Amino acid sequence: MLRRLKTSAGILLIEAVVAAAALALVIVGASQALLIANRIASASRILTAARSVVQRNIDTALTTTFTQASTPTILAYPANAVVWDDDGGADNIVQIQLQDNNTAVVASGVLRRTVTALANADNAVVLQVTFTLTYTYRGRTDIVSMTTIRARDD
Repeated sequence: MLRRLKTSAGILLIEAVVAAAALALVIVGASQALLIANRIASASRILTAARSVVQRNIDTALTTTFTQASTPTILAYPANAVVWDDDGGADNIVQIQLQDNNTAVVASGVLRRTVTALANADNAVVLQVTFTLTYTYRGRTDIVSMTTIRARDD
């Protein structure tokens, strides 16, 4: 009986190889899952930043003074998909996200502004303002667009 226990007391080499292979598969699969999750998270951060740029311009269009005597540049009409230089760099490129203490541009795009007058029964000046940001990140082109309606203050 003691002799039988001694022959089956160790781990077979084939068992160790199978266990190592299974562990390697789990490690490789987990690494791939983490890399994919990181790519998705970075694309989501860029999309959120792009939405923030567009929303900031919509908010500006809604809160700026707009009277009969004064039409702000952001509401100048008619404007059909005019490039809008949001950051004031005079290059018509909007920096969406920066990295490394604001020195490296991660994503940038082109912001377009469309302003059209809407017809209404009162013949009031009512404008439809649309901002559309087109950007490319990781070889994929995305578009973020928002629209609002604005009337004169007076």
